[in-house]
Amino acid sequence: MARISLKQILAAQNGLRPVVESLALAIGGPVTVQDASGGALFGSPGPGDRFPVSHDGKDLGWVTGANGAEAVAGLLQFLADKESERKALGSEVLHLYREVNLIYSFSEKLAALLDLQKVAELTLQEARHLIVATDGAILLLDEPSDALNAIAAFGDELPGLSGFARGKGIAGTVAATGVGEIVNDVMGDPRRINAVIDVRSLVCAPLKVGEKVIGVIVLASTLPMAYEARELKLLNTLALQTATAIENARLFERTVQAGHERERLLALHQQAELARAGYERELNLAATIQANLFPAELPALAGYDLAARSRPARRCGGDYYDAIAVPDGSGLALLCVADVSGKGLPASLLMSHMQATLRALLGRSRPLTSLVGDASGLLYGSTAGNKYVTAAMLELEPATGLGRYVSAGHINSWLIDRHGAAHALASTGSPLGLLPPGLPYGETEVAIAPGDCLVLCSDGVTDAQNLEEDEFGEARLAEAIAAVRHQSAEQIVAHVFEAVDAFAASAPQFDDITLLVVRRHG
Repeated sequence: MARISLKQILAAQNGLRPVVESLALAIGGPVTVQDASGGALFGSPGPGDRFPVSHDGKDLGWVTGANGAEAVAGLLQFLADKESERKALGSEVLHLYREVNLIYSFSEKLAALLDLQKVAELTLQEARHLIVATDGAILLLDEPSDALNAIAAFGDELPGLSGFARGKGIAGTVAATGVGEIVNDVMGDPRRINAVIDVRSLVCAPLKVGEKVIGVIVLASTLPMAYEARELKLLNTLALQTATAIENARLFERTVQAGHERERLLALHQQAELARAGYERELNLAATIQANLFPAELPALAGYDLAARSRPARRCGGDYYDAIAVPDGSGLALLCVADVSGKGLPASLLMSHMQATLRALLGRSRPLTSLVGDASGLLYGSTAGNKYVTAAMLELEPATGLGRYVSAGHINSWLIDRHGAAHALASTGSPLGLLPPGLPYGETEVAIAPGDCLVLCSDGVTDAQNLEEDEFGEARLAEAIAAVRHQSAEQIVAHVFEAVDAFAASAPQFDDITLLVVRRHG
């Protein structure tokens, strides 16, 4: 179960603190939010009724205040439950993604095989990566005799055994019914036909092409096991792909004897290659167009060093960064990092819309809070209801190092001072295009002193995970920046990417990673 705290909820990256402040104003009296240890997270302790906020039977803290404070407690309770659900769902999705990735890799390997024996051996090899087993076998059904004959096996018990047939034994039952089974007490199963076999648990799935059963795949353990429905589901998935590959291998053997059939298959293969090449060209074109949306070079700011990099999780991504001189003669520069909801080609299209909107409004909407509000209104009116953009924007006056910072539901940005201390810049409003126009955005005053550096990034940096599902997190990000704060902005960007990759190791990148660094010369 994911650990939740009131501090996390109040520090959420969607402008929750302003919402609590608005509720407190609506109540008409002071409201205090305290954590489980009594520490004040919002407001100052005072008199009033005390309402608990709990999750999963554990108190997270309390809300104290006059009439209506219970509504604040209810809101925090609801958000705590939703945050727990989100984290649990994220963990489950990542687990499923890894299984799907293994199955997809298996499918690609199968597609390159047209030898029956190699197909069977590859299937058992991949099955052992997904399901714990000491023994395994693939048995194909001989239609005239109903016998099940092993074409590949591993372990000490199943290889070399005979006597399997449709309707006889556990494997034979699966071949007859076409329905996979889990047997965690093989010794006590009345269908057991080989008394000498020392198998305690097994999971068996049919090899089916359409509704026709052509054999079975069996994974077994000589040690007591508790196979579950999840293992059977995985084995059924492998069996379905294997059955198709086996049929393809048999078909290929027949086509070797028929030249005209072989020519037809080659022609189909060529068509598929042409279609794949066309699809690749379209993806490459989309990726090129998206890459051209990023600034070819960052503006030169006297006394400052700027660098940025973006790496998509797929061919096309949904992250965006920009650095633009405000075209009104003020000498101001606008720095921006944005994260579009979703991934792939649809996200990249919305990203291009975001870039066009921002550049069209720049110099016409003043101050920065108005520009952000106008951009949100335009995106709301021109995109689907489930599409939105989080963005962090800094309007910088290079001569003084003073800036105005607005965050539209984005993750924290960071100011690392020349001593290495990290200062978080939190969200000041809701994501762009998510809510109807008219909601105000707040801004934070920022002062970049000589030797300081300010970092804007997407959540692909802090949410990067390793194989143990640990997140890179804000603390590691701040440490990585502080360690090289005296180096150039380009070196800082490179160091953060190296730190994220070293942390994630062989875990797949599941989100776009974007970083923009502005460093004032010391």
